[in-house]
Amino acid sequence: MKRFLRPLGPVFALVLLLARPDLSFQGALDGLLLWYRVVLPTLLPFLLCSSLLISWGGVPYLLAPLRPLTSRLGLSADGAYALLAGLLCGYPMGARTTADLMRRGAISGREGRFLLAACACPSPMFLTGYIRPRLDPSVSFSLFLTAIYLPLILIGLILRPAGRRFADPESAGAGPLSFQTDGETPPFDLVLMDCLELMARIGGYLMLYSVLAAYAAGLLPELLRGPVCGLFEMTTGIRQIAETWDGAPQAALIAACAAFGGLSGVSQTNAVIKNAGLSIRHYVFWKLIHAGLALLILILPSCCPGPAVPPVPAL
Repeated sequence: MKRFLRPLGPVFALVLLLARPDLSFQGALDGLLLWYRVVLPTLLPFLLCSSLLISWGGVPYLLAPLRPLTSRLGLSADGAYALLAGLLCGYPMGARTTADLMRRGAISGREGRFLLAACACPSPMFLTGYIRPRLDPSVSFSLFLTAIYLPLILIGLILRPAGRRFADPESAGAGPLSFQTDGETPPFDLVLMDCLELMARIGGYLMLYSVLAAYAAGLLPELLRGPVCGLFEMTTGIRQIAETWDGAPQAALIAACAAFGGLSGVSQTNAVIKNAGLSIRHYVFWKLIHAGLALLILILPSCCPGPAVPPVPAL
């Protein structure tokens, strides 16, 4: 069945391109501009610095002051850095950092799976700079942040070993060293080229999924445009949802979209975890749980209003 259906994908895509080339052009333009203006200047410096920290062995020195806290969480120093990178830098930095540490044998397989599920989220800069101005004023932004970050704590509690540390990396069967040649410290140019190659892949995925989002926005009914666009590409979907929905439903859909990250985010994550012993199915499963919990946290208060306050009688 898969061998039969695979050739039909390019055929269907070619028909769409010939039928509505204007949507293809606009979607590709939107995706490339998003990559060039936002993703590249924001992510590349963090990606390069993180890769150098890991490959040149600087992570323990950076996180030494936080050792008492990270040990209470059961994380290694390297694992704590991956968690911090994911929470602060957003998609797909957490997955990339976790994969690099797995390839170097710095963290165990169980800790890597925990981090892949727990440190993948939108960055605080994205939430405050892009989402907050588009959020309906009737929705508390504090509640919105709770919907994004509280599910990560719940997922972490489920995956974290109770009362003990994660297994040592030696017991997990570490994979090949990332960026390593004959056990030597990799040169700066090699690390830089690896980061540039990854950024090119991310740009390609953003362009492709932005084209799909453009077709969804141009062909679907108004109320379906936002959710379907968000399924393909997060930022386009959030913009469409903000324009066509309001109130608690708008906030819930935006939170679910941001928590899942879109299929573009899934493809980017799949690109950065290759050959690291991590499963993209595991990632998608927990991102769907994250999105569902975020949606429920924002939609339940509107479905269960508080008791009505009786009117004050006139004197």
